[in-house]
Amino acid sequence: MKHIRGLVSTAQALRHTFLRPLEISRIPLTTRYGFSQPQRQVRSIQYSGGAKSAAANAAGPKTQGIIKDEDIRAQQIQLVNESGGLDPPERTINVLRSINRSEYFLVQVSPGSADRLPVCKLMSKKALREQEKAKSKAAHAAKTAVKQLELNWAIDAHDLSHRMKQLVSFLEKGRKVEIILTRKKGKRPPVAEEVKKVMDTVLDTVRDADAAQMKPMEGEPGKHVLMVVKKKDA
Repeated sequence: MKHIRGLVSTAQALRHTFLRPLEISRIPLTTRYGFSQPQRQVRSIQYSGGAKSAAANAAGPKTQGIIKDEDIRAQQIQLVNESGGLDPPERTINVLRSINRSEYFLVQVSPGSADRLPVCKLMSKKALREQEKAKSKAAHAAKTAVKQLELNWAIDAHDLSHRMKQLVSFLEKGRKVEIILTRKKGKRPPVAEEVKKVMDTVLDTVRDADAAQMKPMEGEPGKHVLMVVKKKDA
């Protein structure tokens, strides 16, 4: 029993020695040292091309992989100022505490190296949201823009195959395609077999690409035909 009491007292002594400092370390810095980090006025830095890709990545779900805010691991950084220069080194945590997090975030635009600190910028969330909207609008406009594919009734087999590959590529990208089948000036008139082959090839390609005509075909085969097609699930 004496041996057991000795072991218990030893364990209590070790717990007191090693665990007690951990409890103390949880006390916030402001309490332990009697001061708090002063808040400073946010320096509004306009979004510029130098950090364009980084800022775009930080704007939303499509921008994973960018290093920003608490993901910045460096203890010290340099901020890009309004004139494009670099401010003196600052502690990362102090910069984060000093900015309005609802309006700005801190983005790392250069990772730094052994002899150079990472370079960061303050980015306006509102400006980036507007930029993302503009990008999305432009992408939507490009996607909904009609691609035009013109074919001659007397087109040779090699050129027809190449054009059908283009048609499939447009359809796979979700584009609406306007197919124009016509007789070109200065070219020989097509024979009935050529007209049928071109029509069958185009219609088969549209069907195999899981696309369909968006409106009834206009015109007369062998003369001038217009059809507008698009992938069914696009």
